[in-house]
Amino acid sequence: MEYIHQAPDGDTEIETISGHFTVENEKRLTYKEKIVLCVIGVGIIDRSCCGMGGCRYAMVPGYVKQWKKENESGLIVSEVEPISNENEKKEISNILKEDEIVTQTNFW
Repeated sequence: MEYIHQAPDGDTEIETISGHFTVENEKRLTYKEKIVLCVIGVGIIDRSCCGMGGCRYAMVPGYVKQWKKENESGLIVSEVEPISNENEKKEISNILKEDEIVTQTNFW
């Protein structure tokens, strides 16, 4: 799978139906001799019918197979392998909660 890199500046808001989110940074985490791509950001819910809120999140596209290349469309992408093992997901989530103080971790 290809992950399309976003500008991790913390200022660019990506709009959603109930709010927006920003990408603060991308990091590569070493886990069991593999490199895990992690995207850290903040999500804000400010126009939902059921209330308001927010969280600091981590999105994990997967294990890096090839780091940052330009695809046919001129976008910067990395080739990743999604993580399917539930124990590995749990361990990676715990590392990110401690290191990045995220309240939610989502895996592709």
